[in-house]
Amino acid sequence: MEINNLNINSSSPKAKQAETSSAGKEKSQDITSQPSAGETVFISSESKAMNDLESSIKEQPDFDTDKVAQIKAAIAEGNFAIDDEALANNIIQFEELFS
Repeated sequence: MEINNLNINSSSPKAKQAETSSAGKEKSQDITSQPSAGETVFISSESKAMNDLESSIKEQPDFDTDKVAQIKAAIAEGNFAIDDEALANNIIQFEELFS
């Protein structure tokens, strides 16, 4: 990562230290991204659980396709009823989240 226009006098010891430090960080990031032979990496059980959860979420559809099909069929047959009061209450609850 490169940061420009810091207005640091490059002849100052702190500026030289910052340059050295940032250059060293870039090198260490390259080294740590590829573990050397003989190194062992341990992943916590929480991290593994999060990874498993993320994988299972990705496998789920974005919406309930069966429910959508039922609603489409009800609309096509003219049997889809809207509960006006429940809809209004849900809109009010939603709006209260942002008030």
